[in-house]
Amino acid sequence: MALTARRLGKSMSETARQRIHSLRAYPTLETWMNPLTRSLARHFANQDWLKTQDEIDFTYRISDVVIGGRDCAAYETENTTDTDQIILYIHGGGIVSGSPRINASMILPTCHLSGVPGIGASYTLLPEARFPTQINEIDAVYKALLESHPNKDIILIGDSFGGGIAVSCLLKWRDEKIKLPSRVVLASPALDGTGASDTHVTLDGHDPLMKSNGGRACRRLFNFYAPGQDLKNPMVSPIYGDLTGLPPTLIHVGSREILLGDAARFAEGLRRAGVQSTLRVFDGMFHLFHMHWALEEAKEAHADIAHFIAPRA
Repeated sequence: MALTARRLGKSMSETARQRIHSLRAYPTLETWMNPLTRSLARHFANQDWLKTQDEIDFTYRISDVVIGGRDCAAYETENTTDTDQIILYIHGGGIVSGSPRINASMILPTCHLSGVPGIGASYTLLPEARFPTQINEIDAVYKALLESHPNKDIILIGDSFGGGIAVSCLLKWRDEKIKLPSRVVLASPALDGTGASDTHVTLDGHDPLMKSNGGRACRRLFNFYAPGQDLKNPMVSPIYGDLTGLPPTLIHVGSREILLGDAARFAEGLRRAGVQSTLRVFDGMFHLFHMHWALEEAKEAHADIAHFIAPRA
């Protein structure tokens, strides 16, 4: 049954108000952990994400490519040009669902508005593989892109749990002293496996897609991802890492998300580390509203990302 947030402010678009009432909540963690219900949970979540691609009103193409030994997706739109940039996208889905193709509505509008082509990296879902497999798989894709596109600036974009993986990878690459992405975009990032952010309590029940149970759901998911690990290990929960030397970063989050606190804390951590960063909070928006291209708010968000990565866009 959908976790519907019925009390809405007046500033959001009417389309967004209707969308919030119609959204179906993500399956519970129990359904992901149970092998008897996992495939059904993936089916429903993936179908909801695929359906959002029907809202895209521009021409695009998604091609299968293999990069760094991983099956990936290449994104092009009618506006794609031969630029000196390329986007590396890390999809969300709680590491239990989704793929570069299934979550494409999250990245295609940014590719379209910026003219920058993209690559969606795949990683092994839970429980088929656990931490740090996913980080190592993204690492292989990134290093292969560096080798094959030595003269291009790589823009790293990650959403939800993919945002957390993205930052863990950044910490790894910085410590290895290899070339970092020129810019980073995080949408609704999940960065703290301890569920310590205040919004896990204060906003619980206000997002139509996710419920936190006071941070317990977050802790259970991260323990599922990294069993036996300290949840404050920066490679598991990158919000606890040393953020010095990271690239300029844009963070997007909705005002009714339980992950709002993660975004705010991370932005403050970047500021204290001397990293150029911008936090954009979208009033009334829910988790990964960017995927809903029909919303005025999603169009505004993608335009903001496009301007950040390609100021001439």
